[in-house]
Amino acid sequence: MTREYMTDDQRFASRRPDVLTYQTDVLTEDLTLAGPIQALLQVATTGTDADWVVKIIDVYPNDTPDNPRNLPNVKLGGYQQLVRSEVMRGRFRESFSQPKAFTPNEVTAVPFALQDLCHTFKKGHRLMVQVQSSWFPLVDRNPQTFVPNIYEAKDEDFQKATHRLYHSPEHASQLVVKVL
Repeated sequence: MTREYMTDDQRFASRRPDVLTYQTDVLTEDLTLAGPIQALLQVATTGTDADWVVKIIDVYPNDTPDNPRNLPNVKLGGYQQLVRSEVMRGRFRESFSQPKAFTPNEVTAVPFALQDLCHTFKKGHRLMVQVQSSWFPLVDRNPQTFVPNIYEAKDEDFQKATHRLYHSPEHASQLVVKVL
């Protein structure tokens, strides 16, 4: 991982099969988001623990000219600029002092706040949301198995799991944002 991760183009993540990507149509006018972002996820996992990462991305138009002050490998056409992001270790979804396991395959609410922001998505850009369950090496690996202390997890605690994000009327995942 580069130390520039937080400013790196996020296209590498949106191409991964384990990252869900949602984006608006091309914006017909500027859109300014300000204040906190509340992620209200409805999820299920085949395991008993999971992490959830939400990233807000500003997608530049494909015809954006490169900036001569940037490194030559930084292409701004289609650039995916990380605006805000946050991770929630699922075991702490209800309380940071009382961790709780997931019931496998049960739809469960995972609410959490992202950092405040004040960002204008310019006309011609798109707003993208990426949702993923791993952010290694930025965040240590989750074993997908509920253990008393994740830092003492044994090799056998690390299990393969399938995670689902729901967006049906009955189980609507959503982001709550403030638009200026």
